[in-house]
Amino acid sequence: MKRSEFTVSARRTVQAVFGRSLSDVPSAYPDLFRKADKVCLVFGSGAPRSLEVRTLRLFPDRRNAYFRFRLPFSEKAKTMEQAAGLCSFLFGKGFSRDSLLIAAGGGAVTDLSGFAASIYMRGMNWVSVPTTFLGQIDAGLGGKTAVNLGGAKNIAGTFWLPSLTVCDTAFLDSLPPGELRSGSGELIKYAMIGPAPLRRSLTRHMSEALAGNKAALTACVSACADYKLRLVSRDERDETGVREVLNFGHTAGHAFEAMSGGRLPHGLAVARGIRFALIVSRETGLLGGADFEALNGALDRLRLPPAGIPMDMRRFSALVSRDKKARSAGNRFVLLKGPGRAVAAENVPARVLRKAFEGALK
Repeated sequence: MKRSEFTVSARRTVQAVFGRSLSDVPSAYPDLFRKADKVCLVFGSGAPRSLEVRTLRLFPDRRNAYFRFRLPFSEKAKTMEQAAGLCSFLFGKGFSRDSLLIAAGGGAVTDLSGFAASIYMRGMNWVSVPTTFLGQIDAGLGGKTAVNLGGAKNIAGTFWLPSLTVCDTAFLDSLPPGELRSGSGELIKYAMIGPAPLRRSLTRHMSEALAGNKAALTACVSACADYKLRLVSRDERDETGVREVLNFGHTAGHAFEAMSGGRLPHGLAVARGIRFALIVSRETGLLGGADFEALNGALDRLRLPPAGIPMDMRRFSALVSRDKKARSAGNRFVLLKGPGRAVAAENVPARVLRKAFEGALK
């Protein structure tokens, strides 16, 4: 078990535990669990029985039985209606600000649960337990909570750090190979934006992790999660630019995901978004040819499946202009000047956008 704790402010810390086949987390964090008068476990509908069994090993019930709440499958969970439903459930069961919400599932479950925790009685403690590869290296970390609106991702949301994040790679054992592959976009993102030690570690373990090697998966999860939480602790509310590097590949990736009607998994959409960002970086003169070939070659080795997205440049442009990260600009992307050297750029010309759009969807 690896435990991390980073100071966010005088009153807040980021706490996380990483490892494999963890058990009895409350004994390691007694203060958090002792003061909780009630506990609700949130799962996604259709979650296998093994997920609930593993969750109860992490949080053995030593008092009253836990309440349980189930959300719809995948992105269907991330709506205002579902957030209201969860809050109403908590209110009906007598939950207070001293109660605790434990969200165990993929990114949609942790996003929605964290959002509900942030607004219920103006804020209650919650624990994030990402159970997918994508969730453990990115989506279940950092305290960005949100729901989708008008076909756009994560438009209504809050910054509400979980009191604790638990990444147990034993959850990944039952995932089909496609689920691990779906995390490849976020994994290669960290390899491109992170410092040299992180890049070397991920490069060494990536192929084995995507093939399901347990030790390699644990190494990748621990390295990525630790790096992200360090950034979050320095820029909790995404205000200073420290945290913005984590958006590499995401502006275009979110647009691709929306254009696919949800058929393109988030991680693979991000991988396409990374290719888009690399082409823009090259075409704007930020990224040299040798670096572009090396980084783009790493994407080629992922052997991405066909995107299955219509070549609709007008819709793509509309989506990226409406992305919350665009701020007041017509568009805004995180680009690269080289490995580990991210930089933000605004109002990229239309001709560059079109070339990158077409190149990303080949």
